[in-house]
Amino acid sequence: MRAKIELLFIPVVFALTIFVQCVLFHYLIYKEILLSSLWHSPIEFFRFYLPAATMAIFFSSFVFLFKNKWWTVAISMIFNIWIWANMWYFRSNGILVDKYAVTMIHNLNGFWDSILALIRPADFAFLCLTLLLAIFIYIFKSRGQKSIITFAISMILSIVMGLANGMLLVIKYKGDWSYMNPFREIVHHYVKDYSVIHLLLLTGKECALFQEEDKYELTTQEINRTNQFISIGSSPHNDDKALIICLIESLNSFVITEEIMPNLRNFIDSSNNILLCESITSQIKGGGSADGQMIIQSGLLPVEHGATCYRFAFNKYPALPHILTNSAIIYPHEPHVWNQSRMSSAYGITKDISDQSDNDKDLFNMVIKQSNYYQYVMMMTMSTHIPCTLIADSSYLSILDSVPTLLRNYIKSVNVLDRGIKVFIDSLSHNKRLKNTTIVITGDHCLPVPSDEDFGGAYGYSRFIPLIIYSPEIKQKTIITDTCYQMDIYPTILNLIGCEDYYWKGFGVNLLDSTARHNRPITPEEAYDLSDKIIRADYFRKFEEQ
Repeated sequence: MRAKIELLFIPVVFALTIFVQCVLFHYLIYKEILLSSLWHSPIEFFRFYLPAATMAIFFSSFVFLFKNKWWTVAISMIFNIWIWANMWYFRSNGILVDKYAVTMIHNLNGFWDSILALIRPADFAFLCLTLLLAIFIYIFKSRGQKSIITFAISMILSIVMGLANGMLLVIKYKGDWSYMNPFREIVHHYVKDYSVIHLLLLTGKECALFQEEDKYELTTQEINRTNQFISIGSSPHNDDKALIICLIESLNSFVITEEIMPNLRNFIDSSNNILLCESITSQIKGGGSADGQMIIQSGLLPVEHGATCYRFAFNKYPALPHILTNSAIIYPHEPHVWNQSRMSSAYGITKDISDQSDNDKDLFNMVIKQSNYYQYVMMMTMSTHIPCTLIADSSYLSILDSVPTLLRNYIKSVNVLDRGIKVFIDSLSHNKRLKNTTIVITGDHCLPVPSDEDFGGAYGYSRFIPLIIYSPEIKQKTIITDTCYQMDIYPTILNLIGCEDYYWKGFGVNLLDSTARHNRPITPEEAYDLSDKIIRADYFRKFEEQ
């Protein structure tokens, strides 16, 4: 009897470690854990815990094949790394890691402080579980034995439990037998139906078999719908207009106040040549800042899965630099981040400038300088990138300690950024070229608030980005209170630089046209779907070759 107990001890401890890892992950992500349902709804109780138990018994089965048990610690640590990656990715993006996220891992270089901001004390519980497992193995290391029969019994048990979970899911989803296969595809509720370890195995399989999808072929109906946003035979170049776009990292509308950004606020209030829209809905997806850049420059929306800038970097894109052909982009990071160097070429930008200065004043001064040589200049900032600690200490703002740390640092960082904007604004008064330039100030996306943070209504916090456009073409200050979309920025710019005849109109509307704002030709949902298909089909390459 004692020998049997010793045989089972390490496998049981290993199984419990995996089981608790799965359940704890589920709780930290979804805030769900079922206890009392054992009495109220036993089927739901077993369905909730069965996937974790299945994986626990499956992996612990292999303990019976080896005398040395230390490999279990390595496996547990691999599970920890996978779990941490998913928790931090979920807190930042609201989704779990997939094959496309794995292919972008090199994008983390230089952004490790952003990862640290997503770590919570509870995350170390997973490491503690692995350490406990290691301690038990050290104490009982001489007692482990091999047993092929016990391995077979345990493996069969895990298979039966997996089939039982599949049947419960078939019942839950009203006879959909595809749920009997836990490795068919990843859907948004996948981990709720299976476990984070199932997700690891499935993602590993998809990465091993990964190949980019075949080009999508638009149907005749989809081509006709797309052509409604295209002017056949029209592709103007405009050498008389100048454009500057300031794409501010994580700029939210609620900070455009006299207290936080006094220079920008005063500029808005004192100028008549201003369009202000404080309720722009960000439309980025898996490409983060790169999606924001694409939407504004091309009027397209990003693909549904992965990052457009990586998956479709060699596509043909209609874009503002194809109109204002002498162009430059200034960005404060390495060229490989978000595949910037390659995408600059795809958009038709003629000069790529990587300036990794922490000082926003330097960036804005560079914009002023480059505007003397280039008809179109886009600049991007990074000082307000999460965790917003790069320049926060330089702010003189006094903010209550009760305000969440991330929000407090963000507000202070934006306050310092405002000083850089002042340098830019002051130049308007004496720089004739700038005065006759259309200047766009907007955010690439909202502040990516970790999913477990709650800012409430502190400082009027909202999930909108602002759009501020200064242009000599705007004869009277226009303030828009309607909820608008990021895809509206592109057609608005086309109007202000006199290029509404450019062949690609974009899915948005000219915000200066009140009638258009209230009579949109396409819903945001349809625009997402059609844009995804257009990009996957590389439709504009085919269109221009016709």
